This record gives sequence, C-alpha cells and structure tokens, in this order.
Amino acid sequence: MKIILAGIEYVGTTTLANMLSNWKKKTTGEPFYMDLIHDHSKLPHTSGHPDDTTLEEQEQILALSPKLKEMYHRYGMYYHIHHYAQEDDLTVGFHIEESIYARRYYNYGLPGDQFDREKVFEQVETRIKQVTSDPIIIVHMTATPAIIAERMKELSNHPAHLNSPLTQADIPEVLAEYERLVEKSSIGPVIKVDTSKENPNQILEMVTSSLEPYFTNSDRERIATFKG
Repeated sequence: MKIILAGIEYVGTTTLANMLSNWKKKTTGEPFYMDLIHDHSKLPHTSGHPDDTTLEEQEQILALSPKLKEMYHRYGMYYHIHHYAQEDDLTVGFHIEESIYARRYYNYGLPGDQFDREKVFEQVETRIKQVTSDPIIIVHMTATPAIIAERMKELSNHPAHLNSPLTQADIPEVLAEYERLVEKSSIGPVIKVDTSKENPNQILEMVTSSLEPYFTNSDRERIATFKG
C-alpha cells in the first residue's frame, strides 16, 4: 500500500504516520519500504532519515535563496518518486504540501516561473503513474480553524514548529489550499478524516478501515499469510 498523508500543520499527520507505521507491521508482518516515513516536505523542519533537522540546520535552510530552496525540494521530490516502484510507501505531504509552502512562504514556484508548482505538481503525478499502476491513497487530514489555532498555541514552541512560517491568520486559506490540491490530484483515491474531535486511536481506526477497499493483491496476500 502506498499512502500520502496530507494536511495542515497541527492536524496530526506526524502522529498518524507513526501509528500507521506500527499498524502496518502488526497487520502484514512487514514495515513500509525500509521501515521509513518520508516526512521531508515542510521547510525548514523535515523529519525522517537520517533524523530531524536541527535548529542550526533549519537556519541554514532558511538562509538559502528562493532558487536554492526550489532546487532542494524539486530534486528531493523527483528522487522520492522512485520509491513508488516498491510495494509500499508512507509519505507525509509530498508534492501537495511542498506546492503550498513554496508559493505562500518561500517565493518560488510562482505562476509563470520555469518551475511553476502547478506544473511541477502535474509532472510529479504523471511520473508516479509511469512508475506504478497501484493506487496512491491520499489521506486528507483536516480540522476546524479553531482547533488548529488551539493546537498551534499549545505546540508552537515544540522543535518541530519553532521555525514554521504558518501563522494563525493563514489557517483558513492554507486549509482551503490543501482542499484544492487534494481535489486536483489524480493519482488515487482520497480518504478524508477530520481530527477535530477524535483521539489518535480513533483516527487510526477510521483510516485503516477506509484503507481496506484499496489494498492491492499483494497487500491481501501478505495479510493472509501473516495471519496464518
């Protein structure tokens, strides 16, 4: 199974990614490819292999010119497309998230640019469909603006958010942009989950139940074999 978790900061994508990673091993007996979670699409904080960016590294990223920020992410996205040749993948945000941050906060990928993110978005999806015929399941995670603002107040001093460009005033428009780009995507089915009220375990149950219709034959065979 190949999953992209898409949603605004503070909506719970990182929490769900870690829970899905554990669920995958308990359900199929195997991790996602190389036991990795690809959470590299938010500047300046990125997570995953080899580890999270330090605050010093985040300052170095923020000091890059728009041209270098654009290259950094475009090269990274093109590299990660090839993970879709594997049976499994778990990614946070990817081209959906990168497109939003690029144009709203970092002054690249703008309309008319050589690497306009509306066009790059389509190029990434075209290449994914060349690499695999499996559905790429987008789990669109959302919450009310009030809930996101409340979580922002609670968590803004967490290392993952200290250099975040997101402001409370931006929340409604950023939520709308996630909605637009998820709707624009054509790489697979969309599962939408509202995290405003349910706890993480309830959200995991909702998502995993919704994933089942989209399991590949390989997914079903591995689950059956593991259950014995």
